[in-house]
Amino acid sequence: MSKARFATLTCYLAFVGLGISGTLLGPTFQSLTRKFEMPLENAGIFTALQFGGVSVGVLLFGWILDRINARWMLSGGALLMGSGLLLIGAAETLEAALIGAGMLGLGYGALDVAPNMVIVALNPKRASAALNLLNVFYGIGAVIGPQLVSWALRQENFTLAFSGTALFVLALAVPFAFVSVRVSDEQGAGVRANIRWLALLPFFMMLFLQVGAEVGYSSWIFAQLNLAAAAPEDIAALATSLFWVGLTAGRLNASWLLRRISNGQMIVLTVTIMIAGVLLILVLPSAQAAGLLSAVIVGFGVGPLFPTVLAFATDRYPSARGTASGVLIAVGTLGGTLLPLLQGQVGGGRDGGMVVVLAAAALLLMVGLWLLRADRRESIPVNVQ
Repeated sequence: MSKARFATLTCYLAFVGLGISGTLLGPTFQSLTRKFEMPLENAGIFTALQFGGVSVGVLLFGWILDRINARWMLSGGALLMGSGLLLIGAAETLEAALIGAGMLGLGYGALDVAPNMVIVALNPKRASAALNLLNVFYGIGAVIGPQLVSWALRQENFTLAFSGTALFVLALAVPFAFVSVRVSDEQGAGVRANIRWLALLPFFMMLFLQVGAEVGYSSWIFAQLNLAAAAPEDIAALATSLFWVGLTAGRLNASWLLRRISNGQMIVLTVTIMIAGVLLILVLPSAQAAGLLSAVIVGFGVGPLFPTVLAFATDRYPSARGTASGVLIAVGTLGGTLLPLLQGQVGGGRDGGMVVVLAAAALLLMVGLWLLRADRRESIPVNVQ
């Protein structure tokens, strides 16, 4: 096996671990709050610390990634994230569990930015297609995570989900140690690239809106069907799973389609699909079948956006991919924190506030059309493949 293929395979495994880890806390909120004798409404502190750790992690480790071999970031991220998962599962006090959630977030940040940029460095002529394929494996993990929690709950020991995932992630540190990739064109310590942050503003806006819409829709689709369509819990849960299936299928399709169309065209196409899916659930809010179909369509549309936008933006700064991607992902994480909160307020306990997702998608389409037009006008190729 070639070094590039080995590095690619380990990145795929890292994203399976990310997908599983990113879907463990929500389904275990009730178990965690019972264990630590805290009100259920305060359970959000676990994900808040996780997301806070992710934000710090992608900024810090993205900057460091431009200066060191990626193996250190991959191995360190696996050890940090695995240790955080173990601590959450084994914690006897709330304070220890919260520290574990923060460690999980920091390690998650490292394993988010590093594999993305390793894949970009290994596939400079088709970065968008390669990143979409990488993110397919996140979707696979995201489907596995809730099922792992369900199995652990049937064993009457929810901590098995955390400890089992921890062992998988920690084991990845071994193959990571044999990866040797520099993500930036300028190698060595002290890389200083003149990044025009203002020029990246459209990409900041896109990732803020895209991550916010993805997290918001996937977090509130259960409540939307349960409240507005009077769907039983198993149907509402099915909609959540269908969203992740659609997202994974969308990224798999994009990895093929991006060999034939540009990044800008892909962004406009997928946002249009996303808008169609959200409109379906807003026009037919009481129809359970419409909600299930909407989940697939929105997932299919939103899935390719993150990897495509990330490749589109970071290709402009090959000497500082780590730094640029860290800031971009951090901005996206901020959207994933704020927009779901706004949805809850707009929904007001009546529905999932899906009009917020529609508004975010409409803004995404406007920015995407502007980017496509601007690049064509300036004769700048929009395809980084």
